Amino acid sequence: MGKTIRKIGLEGVKFNAAIGYYEEERIFRNNFIVDVYASFEDNDSVGDDLKNTINYVSLYEICAASFGKESHLIETVAQEILENIKIRFPIIEHINIQIKKLNPPRQAQIQNYFVELDYS
Repeated sequence: MGKTIRKIGLEGVKFNAAIGYYEEERIFRNNFIVDVYASFEDNDSVGDDLKNTINYVSLYEICAASFGKESHLIETVAQEILENIKIRFPIIEHINIQIKKLNPPRQAQIQNYFVELDYS
């Protein structure tokens, strides 16, 4: 018999944050879009009780806290988000995080850079 995997996530969450390798990026800030997906085995005990699932408001708050700090690399922010989600929701079996830096301040015409972490 198969198992049911429940997936909960956030898509297209926008942040403006002081994250970037170059000082001017941290001074003038950058725009980011974040997607977070978390999944766990659904053992039919979720019912109508939030404590038995992944609270998407908590996912947002974890992301917002990480984007509220100055950082040089989006890799660092992604890893911090991943670790805090794992701590907050030990039932999670899989996490996927993608962070896009929009219109990075370089000479080339680039829509975005991105970092993606996939944890199982």
